[in-house]
Amino acid sequence: MANPQIVYNPGNGNVTSAFKYPPKNVTGFEMQATAHDNISSAGVRERITERIDNFLGLEMPYVALGPDLSGWQTFLQFALAGGQFSYYPDSSQSNFTNYWLDDAKQIADYAHPALYKLKLRFRQVVT
Repeated sequence: MANPQIVYNPGNGNVTSAFKYPPKNVTGFEMQATAHDNISSAGVRERITERIDNFLGLEMPYVALGPDLSGWQTFLQFALAGGQFSYYPDSSQSNFTNYWLDDAKQIADYAHPALYKLKLRFRQVVT
């Protein structure tokens, strides 16, 4: 199995950002309902569900100083501005899911000399 990749288009053609190192703690699924509950005086619950959002969480414990870190910074500038991107869990396969970055802040935290770490949360795009 190959490492994941992200493909995005900042306006001048597709950019493929291949992961140098594999992610860790990738969620199997994460769902969150936007719903409203009404409880009657008899205790009967009525739930009105607006939508159920799907998320993907992952951690990048090793982002190398240099082209790897600058590539992540360029991608995150695009994603923080609201850009949509395609996430391929295995870059050798054709299956992907479209996401937006769910976070409004990103920090490349120090991990080891010349290595940084990121924590990411993606929101699945519904069409």
